[in-house]
Amino acid sequence: MLRTLTFLIVSVIVPLCAVEYYARQRFVDYADEEHFIHQLAFERLLNSLVIPAAGQAHSPLFGYALSPNATETVSTADYSYTIRTNSLGFRTRELAPRRAGEQRLLLFGDSMLFGVGLEQGHTLAARLEQFGSEAASPLNVYNYSMLSFSTAQALIAARAYAPAAQPDHMLLGIFVANDLLPNAISHADTQNRLSYDTTRIAQLHGELEKRLAPLMPSIALRAWAYSAWMPRLRFQLAAEDRFIQPTYDLIDEFTALSQSLGARASIVIIYPRYAVSDGLKGLWSTSRTPGALLAQHCRAKGIPVLDLLDYMDGASDAEDYYYKEDGHFNGAGNEHVARAVYRELIAPPTKVRP
Repeated sequence: MLRTLTFLIVSVIVPLCAVEYYARQRFVDYADEEHFIHQLAFERLLNSLVIPAAGQAHSPLFGYALSPNATETVSTADYSYTIRTNSLGFRTRELAPRRAGEQRLLLFGDSMLFGVGLEQGHTLAARLEQFGSEAASPLNVYNYSMLSFSTAQALIAARAYAPAAQPDHMLLGIFVANDLLPNAISHADTQNRLSYDTTRIAQLHGELEKRLAPLMPSIALRAWAYSAWMPRLRFQLAAEDRFIQPTYDLIDEFTALSQSLGARASIVIIYPRYAVSDGLKGLWSTSRTPGALLAQHCRAKGIPVLDLLDYMDGASDAEDYYYKEDGHFNGAGNEHVARAVYRELIAPPTKVRP
C-alpha cells in the first residue's frame, strides 16, 4: 500500500504540482478570478470586438468604424495590402447615380468579406464584378462589409445605406466563428444605432461563470480553458436555441428589408479554417454545427443560402484557401468563394431555346 501511494505521488501528484507551479508563474494575468472570468474568458468566448477600441474611430451607428477617406497599409507575416475607404469609411467606391439597366449588388458582413490582405482588385467584390463581365452580365458591387462587424451591425449598415443604393441583390455573410454570440447580446435601437442587451450580457456572464466554476482553483486549468475550451464552448452555446435565435431573426429582418427595396436577398455561411479542415481541432470545437443550423433555417424559410462547406471541405482546402497564420481567406480563397457565390447566388439563369 505504501509503495502504491508513493508511486502515485511521484508519478501523478508531483508532475501536476509542477505544472500548477509553472502556470502560476507564467499566467499571472489569470490569477484574479473576477478579471479572468468576466474579461479575459468572456472576450475569448465572444472572439469579437464588443466594446469600441480606443484606437478606432467612433461611429454613431456602429460603435466603431474605419475612418472615412483614409488610406492605410497593413503588413503582417502573411500579407501587406492597402486599405482605401470612401466618405462613409467603407472599402468601396462612392455611391453613384444608378444607370439604366445596371445590375447592382450590395455586400454586408465582416472581415471575411472585407478582403483582408488583398489589394482591391483581388477582393471578393472585384472578383464578382469580373465574373459578371466574363458572363456578359455586368455587375456593380458595393461592399459595405467591415472589419469586426457582427451580423447586427451588418443589418444596421443595410438599413442605413441600401435604400439610397437601390440594389437588385443584397448579400449577407455570416461568420460562425465570431458573429453568433455578439448577435445575441446586441441589436439596433430605435435610431438604428448599435445597442447592447444588458440582460443577455448578464445571462452570458452567468453561464460562463457556472461552466468555469469547477476549474477556478487551478491556474493551469484556467489556462487550458482559455486556450482550448473557450472555442468549444463558444460553438456549443452558439448552437443553443436561446443564443442562435437572434441570428435567425437578423436573417429574417435582412430578407424583409431586401424585399421591401425590391431586391433579392442571399445568405453566405462562412467557417474558420479549422472547421473546413475538420481535423482534431475542428471536431473538438463542434464548429460546423451552428453553420448547419443557419443553413437549415434559411432553407426552411426559402431564403437562398450558400453553405461554404459545400465548396471547401478538408485539410487541402483549408491549406489552399486560408492564410497560414491569419484566419482569413487568401487570394485563392477569395476567388474560390467568389466563384461559388456567383455560380449559386448571382449568375443569370441559362436561357433555353424555344
